[in-house]
Amino acid sequence: MPTKKSKRPNRAAFARAMAEVQAQPQGRDLPDELAAVIDSHNPVDKTGRPMELIRPFLTDVITASTLVGKDSVRKHCTHLTELARFALSRGLELTVENVMTTHVIDEFTRIDQADKDEHHRAERRRRLLALAASTNPGPQTPAKLTPIAHAAIKACYTPAEKAAIIQASRIQPTEARRRDLSTVVACGLGAGMDSIDLRHAHVSDIEDHGPDGLLIHIHGPRPRIVPVRADLETLLREAAAGRKPSEQLLVGKIDRRNTAARATERAALVGVPHIEPARLRATWLADLMTDTVPLALILQAAGLKSARTISELQPHIGPWLEHKGLNTLASTGLRGES
Repeated sequence: MPTKKSKRPNRAAFARAMAEVQAQPQGRDLPDELAAVIDSHNPVDKTGRPMELIRPFLTDVITASTLVGKDSVRKHCTHLTELARFALSRGLELTVENVMTTHVIDEFTRIDQADKDEHHRAERRRRLLALAASTNPGPQTPAKLTPIAHAAIKACYTPAEKAAIIQASRIQPTEARRRDLSTVVACGLGAGMDSIDLRHAHVSDIEDHGPDGLLIHIHGPRPRIVPVRADLETLLREAAAGRKPSEQLLVGKIDRRNTAARATERAALVGVPHIEPARLRATWLADLMTDTVPLALILQAAGLKSARTISELQPHIGPWLEHKGLNTLASTGLRGES
């Protein structure tokens, strides 16, 4: 009886099969010390971060990765937890295949992390993409992305709009709304604090020196100490009156990312321009730029590393120059006089 000839292997099929195998994450036994880092990881803000769902995802990603150092795993757990929170808010199942893709990571850094500074966003995206390339290789994790676009500074309010906003913050229908709006307005117009700064602020960060004014200790990614502008001191004192030092300046069981925006959205405003923390900060900068304050001091107080924001704000400061009676011909400062 003739023997049946074996089918010759198809080289193309063999190559495809090998490529599929190589594209799969290489599993490993997770070392005990790395597993302990994951087990002990807990975010400071647990809102929207159910760790009973997120921790298994952290384990899967770290196991599929090539990370070996405890410090590196600890830092990546922070990034991955925030990515997982975003993925859950989008209704995604927490798996390596679903979440560790360029599309999800790019949306996370562009949309969810929009209130972070550019360096922070770029660094977080870089780390997550590198992790995705090693844990979920394939067409969903291309090597390059377009750079994160620079978010230009928003236009400042005019002096008249500033006065209207301050007045509106004092006449809110409830004490809670008055307190919250006054806090956002006083910190924004008085010390250049935006949503990033307010997220970390507590009542104890206000240092009251009586007739010598107020200082605010600002934490977070741009730590600094800033004197409050004299015309906003009373408003900030009113907002902080009777409160415990340990309280957050903006309280409430809501996501800290949206705290300042929630305070302005809840406010009762009639005949007042829409209040945005970013525009309050821009107004504070415009006010400083049209006073005799050295540029280096403005940059330090604003937590800025370059004058790019200042130059972008320049086209909007005309009303402030007019309000203060300044122009290139009348200014004695241009002659070097004090």
